[in-house]
Parts: sequence; structure tokens; C-alpha cells
Amino acid sequence: MLSLNDIRVRHLKKILKKVNRFQKTMANKSDLALQAQTSRFKQRLANGENLTDILPEAFATIREADRRILGKFPYDVQVLGGIVLHQGNIAEMKTGEGKTLTATMPVYLNALSGQGAMVVTTNSYLATRDAAELRHVYEWLGLTVGVGVLEDPDAKMKVAEKQAIYASDIIYTTNDGLGFDYLQDNLADRADKKFLREFNYAIIDEVDAVLLDAAQMPLIISGSPRVQSNLFNIADDFVATLTEDVDYELDEERKHVWLTKKGIREAKSFFNQKAFFTKANYLLVKHIQLALHAKSLYKINQDYVVDDGEIKLLDAKNGRILPSTKMQLGLHQAVEAKEHLKLTLQTRAMASITYQNLFRKFRKLAGMTGTGKHDEEEFIQTYNMSVVVIPTHQPIRRRDLRDKIYTTLPEKLYASMALVKACHEKQQPILLTTGSVELSEIYSQMLLKAGIAHNVLNAKNVAKEAEIIAEAGQLGAVTVATMMAGRGTDIKLGPGVAELGGLAVIGTERMTSKRIDLQLRGRSGRQGDPGFSQFFVSLEDDIVVERGLKRTRHYYKKHANDFDISKPKQLKRRRFRHVVDQAQLTEESQNREARLSTLEYDESGRIQREIVYQTRNDLLQDAQNFDDKIIAIADQAISHFLADNTNQSRQTLSRFILDHMNYNLKYSDPILQQMPIKTLKARMLEMVQVELDRKRHEVDSEEQLINFQRIALLKAIDTGWVDQVDHLQQLRATVMNRRFLQKNPIYEYQKEAVIAYDMMKQRIDLMVLKNMMLSTIELTDEGEIKVSFP
Repeated sequence: MLSLNDIRVRHLKKILKKVNRFQKTMANKSDLALQAQTSRFKQRLANGENLTDILPEAFATIREADRRILGKFPYDVQVLGGIVLHQGNIAEMKTGEGKTLTATMPVYLNALSGQGAMVVTTNSYLATRDAAELRHVYEWLGLTVGVGVLEDPDAKMKVAEKQAIYASDIIYTTNDGLGFDYLQDNLADRADKKFLREFNYAIIDEVDAVLLDAAQMPLIISGSPRVQSNLFNIADDFVATLTEDVDYELDEERKHVWLTKKGIREAKSFFNQKAFFTKANYLLVKHIQLALHAKSLYKINQDYVVDDGEIKLLDAKNGRILPSTKMQLGLHQAVEAKEHLKLTLQTRAMASITYQNLFRKFRKLAGMTGTGKHDEEEFIQTYNMSVVVIPTHQPIRRRDLRDKIYTTLPEKLYASMALVKACHEKQQPILLTTGSVELSEIYSQMLLKAGIAHNVLNAKNVAKEAEIIAEAGQLGAVTVATMMAGRGTDIKLGPGVAELGGLAVIGTERMTSKRIDLQLRGRSGRQGDPGFSQFFVSLEDDIVVERGLKRTRHYYKKHANDFDISKPKQLKRRRFRHVVDQAQLTEESQNREARLSTLEYDESGRIQREIVYQTRNDLLQDAQNFDDKIIAIADQAISHFLADNTNQSRQTLSRFILDHMNYNLKYSDPILQQMPIKTLKARMLEMVQVELDRKRHEVDSEEQLINFQRIALLKAIDTGWVDQVDHLQQLRATVMNRRFLQKNPIYEYQKEAVIAYDMMKQRIDLMVLKNMMLSTIELTDEGEIKVSFP
């Protein structure tokens, strides 16, 4: 009986036949005739055909161009993958099947629309490498190529450079580069400073790493610093004296931590307080909580490294350093205090978005990965993308051996090292994969002690990542790597390696998802090469400790000291294998729920963000004066004030006018005399109109007036939105505690977010009024206007 995937592939093969019918036709064309195909396709699209109509001929064209320019002719299975990508789905193609070349076909086809096609990779090295290799074929066919990232993370691009890049037919960039560009583009204060077009089509390489593994990490642009607290160090000093399970406890998922009754007594004594949870102690309690999180939930060389006196966060899945990324809400400073480093300034979040919401903005989204089928349901639910498994060009010869399970970590270490030594003795190359930077360094020390030369691939030598992983298949090579470091670079077998059995992938623990295990196994056996994979597990591994059964914990406690590392005892009973599998399934489920939760939390923020950004864009594009808009906003601001203060006192009214409308108000001014609310509102709006007319006469042209009004509006919107983004960041952390009151944190968050949004709109109205009424305009000698806002 055919599976759904078989049916999909059968349908794809019908389209493949149409592509292949054009193969000889394209091969017989001269270079000029083949190059002319691009303009011919664009004309056909202009005449009413769609991309799917021209797919067979367009794929055949770029396929032949690949052969002439790159010396590579895409296989039929690569064409199948290209069709899946054009259809806006995920192509699961095994390691070594040529995903980079596969992407040339749908990228070329979708770039013909003139609306832009993006290829999004996980790091700048891959983006620049792929663009450098493939730009020759695209440009030969008459398309333009831009690269949205620089290999030097400290280098900056000018707006004009970004405008040229994003105007290209094809753009190579990274997920974080695109995300930060999106946020920065929506902070522009003039239309000529914007550089992004509407998102059209994108292919995400290693799509699971971006849309699943990194989905919850928000991209944040930080702005003005907060007033710095002086409580971080003393809170850390106190927390350093506490003991887990005595003075504080962690929840089962190890995501939250709190003081016990004994811990609270210790806090009272340490800080000389009679009562602890009081309004006066709010900041102290908050900083103790941050210090507890830093101590208990963030581990050095696992969650972060200390590099050149700075805390640098690590990608949990591959050990790479996350550039320009900091924890929010004081947590980063708490970790700095824990490591006794100089505290950096706390900053406010100016703009934020998750990858989930960033990539859902594309009209059509596609992805490539070696392992995606396992999480197809989530891809469909969140991104409306199916996963199609593409047949391999050559049959897979790799052997995936059963896990070897041990009671203790030392037993596992020595058992896995025995296999490493056995493989190394016959010069078989080895890829030893770990779940953390710390464990990679332990194995490195053990290899050194055994006299085995090796390379270590972790966050501390990321610059050499691709070079190291590319050499991992050579005779006698031993490579220690954190999880999926080196993804995107093929491991090709050196001479004589196939005869030795190919690449040996040795996993030192089961990862947080079966999908990641499959990715690791897939590093071996590319394009029909021989090889094998073997995982080693212990009952002390994090995933087993955190997600395992109580029965397993009891067994571990009973036998934890009953071992001989010279003779590691393998646990062969089926129940241990079941425990490990179940622990991994539980972890996967928790991670899926966390991603769904992030999406639900972010929904309110997404709607608000899109409204604010659309309002900004409308202002930037509008060339008419904003008199009517400003009067309407002033009307709203004044109406809110009068509605909240129905029994007007002269003092309240004068305070409002002095703060928002006129610094020079006199106590004898007629507007402060008793009058009906409707009359008072009319008088106040007259003041606004008078000021608008006065400013019109202060500038030389209508264009200058419009620019001034636009900036006054944008400044108010941006100030209000920055406050809102920052508030939403803190609100999410706050509502988590409401679950202890049997309340749904997501519902509470969304309810509070809507209330906060309405308050933000009122603050923006007031700021617009204030910016218009209390700002001063000066004309420079060059005839330009200089505005000072209150």
C-alpha cells in the first residue's frame, strides 16, 4: 500500500517528466539563446502565465545553466526537491544529496516574478559561500544577486548598500540577519531610509534548526539604558550561600526556581529584614529571583561561555555563540554577577519579533533539511508546510546500531572511548558528537590522555567550523563536535576510508529530539557511502534525569556506586531502552508545547506590531500635510483628559496645558476660567490650530512642514511602541507566576496586553499633542529645519 509520501513523489515525477522533455532542447541552445530565456519567461509572466505554468521549461533552463557554469547537472531527485520547494513545502533530502544545487531551480523560477527570492541560511559563512558559488550562474542568466550579511560580525552596512541588496532578484542572508534588518527597517524615520521590500518567497536551509529549534528565541533590538540597579552583586553573594532542595527548589521542568521557607528565613537574616515579601522589598526580591535563575538554570559552557570578559550565549542545539544576543529583564546582568564580571548596562527592548512570526510574513515559504518528517505535524500547524521525503540518488548503506546504555556517566565515557580507540586503531575516521561544550572538552581531555590527535568543534573555534568538519572523513581523523555544529558542510570520505567501513558517528548522549539524533546519524553514509552510527547513553544524562521515570531513579540510586570503569556494564533489558525513548518523547512534547506557547503569547504582540508598523509606513509614504490627522489626534487626547477629569479644577487644567500645550500659560489666562466642557474643548483645539498655523509660517516650504509633522508623529509612535515592547517583555515574565493561582498565564497575558495597547494609544495621542505644541523649529543657514522636541 502506498504511503502519502509515495503518492506525493509519484505526482512530482509527473512534473519531472515535463522538465526532462526540455532537456535536449536546452542542451542544443547556444549560450546566447539560453541566456535569452530569462527575458522570454518574464514576458510570458507579464502576458498572464504563472510560475507553475513555466516551471518545466524554467527548471530545464537553469539545470542546463548549472551544467555549463558550475559543471554540475542536477539529478532527477534534485529536480523533485526543487519542485517541492517551489510549491512552498519542505524537501527532506539526506546529507550529501546536494540541497544547495537543488535550490537553484526554485530560486531562479521565483526570482523571475521580479518580487525577490531569498535563500536563508543558519550562518554568514554558509550565506556568503553559497552566494559566491552560485551567483555566477544567476548573473549569467541575467538576474542580480545580493548578500545580506557580512562575514565580519562587527562590520556595518550603510542604508544605500542594504537598499541595493534587497532590491536584487536573489538575496542570500541568514535568519538572524534578516530578522534584525526587518526590525531596523521598521525604525526608519524617512521613506528613503527603508530598504526592505514586501516579503515574497524564501527557502530556509536547515529549516528545522530555524523554525523549530530557534523558534522561541526572540530577536530584540535594545535601545536606551535603564537606571542601573546596584542589587545584582549582593543578591548573587546571598544566593551563593544557599543549597538546592534545602533553601530553594526547582520545578520538574527545571524552568522555575523559588525560595523555600528556610530560604526566606535566610534572606531575612542576610538582609536584616523583619518581613521579606513587602512592597518596599520588591526590587530586592526580584534580584534574588534573578540570581537564583542565574545560579540554577544557566550553566557555563552549556548555556553560555565567558569570552574576553563577556557573557556570550550559546545556541542550545549546536554550541555556537549567538552573536549580538543578550538575555532580557536583568537576567544577563545576574549571570555577569555570578561570574564576577563587570556588569553591562540594562537596556530597554525597542523592537522584537520571533522567527515564527518573521517567516510567516512571507507570501510563500519553503525549506530544506535532512530530517523534517518527524515534525511534519508541527510544520503544517504552524507554517502550513508539508514535508516531502525525496528518494536518495544512491541507496543508503549506513548501519544505525542500537544504543548502548549504562548506569553511570563514567561507564558511558569509558565504553564510548573503547569504541573510539578500536576505530582509530584501524584509522577509521570518527565524528564524536556531544550535547554540550563542557562534555566536548571532557572527551577532548580523554583523547589527549589516550594520545589521539583530534579536532574540537565547539563555540570557541567557530571560525574554523566548516574547514574542520570537511576534513572529518579523512583517514585517521577524529573530530569532537557539539551536536549539529558544521551543518551545511559535507563530510566527504578520503581515499581508502570506504574500505575501512566509512565514517563512524559516535553519539555520546540522546539529544532533545529524535530528529536531532537522525541528523547526527546522517553525517555518515552520504551518497551511498558506507558508515555506521552508535549512541551511548547513561542514566545520569540530563534527558534521563529530567524526564525519566521514578523507577529508573530508584534503580540508579541503588546501583550508582556499583560499577567498575575498566569493565562498563551495559544495561540490556528492554525497559531501559523504553525509559530512554520515553524520556526523549517527553522532552519533544515539552518543546512542542513551549513553541506553541510562545506563538500564543506572541499573537497579541504580533497584531499590535503589524498595526504600529503599518501606521508608520503609511506616514512615511504620505506626501500630504497632516493637519487633519493632528487635529483629530489632539481631539482624542483632549477628550480623554476631560473625560477623566469631569470636575475640572484650575490647577488640574493648568497642569495639563503647561505639560502638553503651552509652557507660557498664565494663571490669569481666560482658558482657565470656569466654562462648559464642550466650550473648553473647543478653546483647547483652537490653541492647537493656532500653533499649527504659527509653525506653518516658521518654515520655508510645505515640504518642510510635512517633514516636521511626520517626525513629530513618528517620534510619538516610536516612543509609545518602545514602552509597549518593553512592557510586554516584562509582562510575560510576570504572568507566569499567576499559574500558581490556578489562572491561565496565556489568557492573562493577552488580556493585559490589550489593556496595555489601549493605554499606549492614549499615551501616543498625548505625545503627538506635546510634540506639536511644545517643540521649537529653527532654520539653519543651509535652509534646513532643526527641531527640538520636549
